[in-house]
Amino acid sequence: AYTKSIQRNGGTPIILPPLFDAEYQQLYDTVDAVLFTGGPDVDPILYGEEPLPKQGAIDPLRDDFEFKLAKIALAGPKPVLGICRGLQTLNAAVGGTLIQDIPSQVKDPIKHAQEAKAYYGTHHVRLEPGSMIYGIFGKDKVVSNSFHHQACKDPAPGFKATGWAEDDVIEVLEIDSPVWKLCVQWHPEHMAEGEMNKLFKAFIDACKK
Repeated sequence: AYTKSIQRNGGTPIILPPLFDAEYQQLYDTVDAVLFTGGPDVDPILYGEEPLPKQGAIDPLRDDFEFKLAKIALAGPKPVLGICRGLQTLNAAVGGTLIQDIPSQVKDPIKHAQEAKAYYGTHHVRLEPGSMIYGIFGKDKVVSNSFHHQACKDPAPGFKATGWAEDDVIEVLEIDSPVWKLCVQWHPEHMAEGEMNKLFKAFIDACKK
C-alpha cells in the first residue's frame, strides 16, 4: 500500500531494509525523500523509560537503523513523511518521548486499535488551523483509521503537535523546517483511494521542488 500510494502520485518507491552498519549518509543521498513506515513498538529504553507490562514486540535492528537514518533525514534538506511507528521513531530519535500503551496510560481513551477494515476510518482527528496538515486537507477535522497502542507523549525539540484525537492523543506532528516534514499516527496508505491521497500528493509534490 505504501509503494502504490507513492507510485500513484508520480514517485518511484525505493525500499530500504534495516541494515547492520549501513552507510546511512550514502543511503540518504541516493533518494529524494524518506518515508518512515509502520511496524512494531519502539524500544522504550531508547527514550529513557523502562518497559511497561503492555509494551509490545520490538525490533532492535530496525530501531537502530531507523534512529540513525531519522537523525540524518530530520537534519537534511529533503522531505520526510512518518506514518504510525514512523511518527514515533522520528520523535523518539531526537529527544521526544512516547506513550507506551494508550489504554493503560491515557485517561478516558477512545479506541485506537480498530477492528474494522484498514480502509475504513473509525475516529476523528482535529487539525490546527493554519498548520501544514490543515493546508493539505483544507479543513479542521478528518476521519482516520487507527492501528496503534503507542503514541507521542512529549514532542521532540522542533516538533509541534497539530492534530489530535478526541481524547487528546497526538495524531499529527510537524517539524520546524523550511522543508516539508510531517508525521501522522494513522495509516493513510490504506485510505489513499479517498481524501488521504492528498497527503501523498503533497509529499511527492514536495519531492519535486
